[in-house]
Amino acid sequence: MVAEALTNAAKHAHASQVTVHAETNLARLDLSIRDDGIGGADSANGSGLAGLKDRVEALGGQMHIDSPLGSGTSLCITIPLTNQ
Repeated sequence: MVAEALTNAAKHAHASQVTVHAETNLARLDLSIRDDGIGGADSANGSGLAGLKDRVEALGGQMHIDSPLGSGTSLCITIPLTNQ
């Protein structure tokens, strides 16, 4: 998922910097991927983010996208690590 997000940032965002943060506990994995690119990413428009969101949801997780035009893109991904 991180590799896909980095690929999207390199191909589409025109970002000069991407920050990745990962944190885990016994119950879940939290990922944050942020770039300083052009923004405007929307998973509803058939972008590579749609496939990424599908994979996250297939694992029972959630993905939130914040991508205002001109302000970069931020992905917050939570994936459960337990079968509850």
